[in-house]
Amino acid sequence: MKIYLASPFFHQEEIATYDEVIRILRGDNWNVFVPREHTIPDGWNLPNHIWGESVFAVDYVAITQCDIVVVLNYGMYSDSGTAWECGAAYALGKTVVNVLCGGEDKDYSLMMVNGTHITVTLDEFRNASFFNILEYAEKKSNTKILQK
Repeated sequence: MKIYLASPFFHQEEIATYDEVIRILRGDNWNVFVPREHTIPDGWNLPNHIWGESVFAVDYVAITQCDIVVVLNYGMYSDSGTAWECGAAYALGKTVVNVLCGGEDKDYSLMMVNGTHITVTLDEFRNASFFNILEYAEKKSNTKILQK
């Protein structure tokens, strides 16, 4: 099975969590596509719009070729790219695992929560094997969903 890891990686907390989740998944021998690890050949010399189209194409193809998308969700603040990856994966019929990185007491977008198949907290993700998480098919009933 191939996993696509969707997450913002712009702040220290996001980068640390991203790296931890990569280690967890790869430590269990999952095949993980990590967008941050892929570069566009000669990207520094391309006009920004050409570079952006190339990044989009690589990531979109990776989503279409994966079986599962793991989304690191930080609450109502959500990187627009991560939200798009989540929605695209859901629309393509991929299994989408929503990992709540802000804790259960934080507010989460109804679109991000309902556009996934499995919702777990980051602590649950850390403490369970990913295979067991995939078997956990019910969304958590105590997740707050607020529309803003």
